[in-house]
Amino acid sequence: TSLHHLFSRTKPPFTSPIPINDTEVLTCECSSRSCQTVFWFRTLHNNLDIQFLLSLNNAGRTSHEPSVDEHRFKASKRDGGSKITFTLRLINISSEDAGLYTCMLQNQKENELWRPGVLLRPGGESNPFPCMALTIPNSIPNGRCTKSNYHAAGPGCGSKVLWPLVGVLLALAVALISTLYYFSRDYSAVLNSFFACATGLPKKCRHQYAK
Repeated sequence: TSLHHLFSRTKPPFTSPIPINDTEVLTCECSSRSCQTVFWFRTLHNNLDIQFLLSLNNAGRTSHEPSVDEHRFKASKRDGGSKITFTLRLINISSEDAGLYTCMLQNQKENELWRPGVLLRPGGESNPFPCMALTIPNSIPNGRCTKSNYHAAGPGCGSKVLWPLVGVLLALAVALISTLYYFSRDYSAVLNSFFACATGLPKKCRHQYAK
């Protein structure tokens, strides 16, 4: 059975400005009890790399990426009977935590479903994503996309990870345009600057957005 039929319809991605040193809780809902594991990812604000943060399974076992502070990034789950809600708690948030956070749900058959992301802007930063080229990390797992493989390097899960990430990046583009539009008086200038960034024209990428 396709996971698209097992999970409820999700809300579109949104931007969340939050105060520095505050705590933010992100949720990832599964409308079926078939969900076994949740994987949390972040698109870094400084270079648009995709970073694996941690995973949590139904047994309550958490596995953090070694570079992630396990005292500040905490995962949990809440059983609601017919559905399961996974949460990611970010504690004592700093400007370095800016980024697009998204989750991926996995069932017993290791089928996956990616959720739309949440663009966190610590301190209400108007443009947390500067104009920089997107690079896919070298640590994409090989073999089947299981929890252990997310720590392995290799070209394996290309189609299972890359194509869902395309959807995440499109959601990022929508969120970025919306954010720039809010902080700019000139909608045309926003679009021109955004597409200049996308096509790699550095002079146009230095356009300053006026509040």
